[in-house]
Amino acid sequence: MSPMLSHLQRRLLAAAPPFFRPLSTTPASRKPTTAVAVLWDLAASRPPSTLPLYDAAVRLHLAATSFGRLRLSEAFLHPSHRLPAPAAPAATTHLCRVCGRRFRARDALLRHFDAIHAREHAKRLARIDSSRGDRRVRLAAALSLKVSKYEKAARELTAGADTAASPTDELWRAGVRAELSRIPAASLRDRAQQVLDEGSVRCLMLVSGHEELASLLRLARERGVRSVVVGGESGLARWADVGFSWAEVIGGKARKAAPSVSGKWRDKDVLKGLEWKYEDDDDEEEVVFEDSDGDGVEEFVRKGKGKPWWKMESDSDDSSIGG
Repeated sequence: MSPMLSHLQRRLLAAAPPFFRPLSTTPASRKPTTAVAVLWDLAASRPPSTLPLYDAAVRLHLAATSFGRLRLSEAFLHPSHRLPAPAAPAATTHLCRVCGRRFRARDALLRHFDAIHAREHAKRLARIDSSRGDRRVRLAAALSLKVSKYEKAARELTAGADTAASPTDELWRAGVRAELSRIPAASLRDRAQQVLDEGSVRCLMLVSGHEELASLLRLARERGVRSVVVGGESGLARWADVGFSWAEVIGGKARKAAPSVSGKWRDKDVLKGLEWKYEDDDDEEEVVFEDSDGDGVEEFVRKGKGKPWWKMESDSDDSSIGG
């Protein structure tokens, strides 16, 4: 084909209506839309102590969203649950969250913060207060990032380095609804039963190590709900469709394996829908005896009802005579 003809063909295809254009053969990548529920027993399945609880919850959500759309995420923990104390580094330094400088002593950081950043913040607020009209709005918008950065750093310094964060706050910050319970395993069981009864999710992710929850996994399989267990070290994972350890979730292995696992689930559903089953719909045929007048057969059936076929009325009469 000459270059002029090929150029003319491209121009005609570009000017053609959309329904005349050839369809693309490249398959579009679709995100999974399966509704996923994450239920976490923090007392029975704890992430590694070297990883902050917030980071563990975020990576757990990343693994869950690989299987579908995250519908709900709840964690159950005891009121006395405490986060492990972070290991102190060999050379402890204090970081200034505004300028990034590091100080060996906390007192030096506080003096630096008050002498430099507090004064700069006061000047910014004075500039905003002295402005009027549109100039005030534009100036406040331009300095909003620096003001919020200073206020966040000031809150951290006011809270103090020795104040331990609450596990409930860390879970809420990661988007997990935390619920305090004296018996977290029982609360998780009741909530999972409620979710299965509602039928609002098609994939249930249990983060627990209690083997007593195996009945829930069997119920989920009966109702066509896929199950994922995090905490593969326990025996609960053998009752689920797939199980991962915390190391696999944190390292990203669970997130990478999710698309292939979801594909196998879809293939099984398709094959199950196409599976041929034998169903015997034919009822038992009723035997009808045909006779010339029909009266003798009906009388025979009426007399023999409730008796064995080999024991007729004549036999009973003969037995009574012989006795």
